[in-house]
Amino acid sequence: AVKLIVAEGNPPQTLIFINDQFAYGGMWNATQTVVTAAALILDAFSPGGSIYTPWVDNHDGYHYGPFDGGSVMNISAALDGDVPMEIYGVDSLPNEMRTYVPGTLWTVDIHLHNLSSETSRQLDTLDLVPDPDYCRESVLSPPIRPGWWKATYMAARPEVAAQFMVDIFGAQHIESPYPWPPRQNCTAAKWVDLPQLQFELHFVLSLEWQPANFSIQEQVQEMSGYRALESGIFHVSMYNSLVLFVDSLDLYILRLKARSLPYMLMVVDSQQYALFMIIPE
Repeated sequence: AVKLIVAEGNPPQTLIFINDQFAYGGMWNATQTVVTAAALILDAFSPGGSIYTPWVDNHDGYHYGPFDGGSVMNISAALDGDVPMEIYGVDSLPNEMRTYVPGTLWTVDIHLHNLSSETSRQLDTLDLVPDPDYCRESVLSPPIRPGWWKATYMAARPEVAAQFMVDIFGAQHIESPYPWPPRQNCTAAKWVDLPQLQFELHFVLSLEWQPANFSIQEQVQEMSGYRALESGIFHVSMYNSLVLFVDSLDLYILRLKARSLPYMLMVVDSQQYALFMIIPE
């Protein structure tokens, strides 16, 4: 586990990496999925590769610093260390960087601004990739927090996942820059905002980037721990989770029960409980 302090005044983000060979996975082979996803992501992040894969839709989003004298990422070290990445350009200027977290199903998305002259010089030497987000338009967004500001997920039915966050967490629908309902050859997405946190969740359907032997719908179903949770079983895919801290779990349990949705309540210690649930689809 590691802690990231990416913005002054915001609590640190804790990232935990888990390898549990004994957790229940049903028919889903977690190790094989990571190997396959890694190959697709690394191909997309390589010169002459496929530019994009729907696996890249699974990412945490950050604004590049500096924050409190530091930055969310040492871009110079990443460039010097040949970290797998892709940099998108707008009007011939670097705008967004995506890097792969090795051994996981996750990537990191960094919006580039306030760059030092040295970092700008390094980025200017790289080949920029056209933005793969087809059909994206400009929209007005609510205020967002500095540093870590969003969690994004590959979704088979973004509208179902977004409505779950509204129903259970009191999130608000916000306008997405992508068309909805989905259009052919366009990225589609539904976005929600947790206004008390100034934190967004994005659920993305990138059908235009599905290779011939890959199905977003099938992957989402294979990875889903929904049926296992209905049987009171912790599914290994549930380690890919967003953890939020609240004062009381009562309201969330009542909302889940009212909608007949499965959940699991675990005792962490004498003072804390953990409530697990599945964001559907």
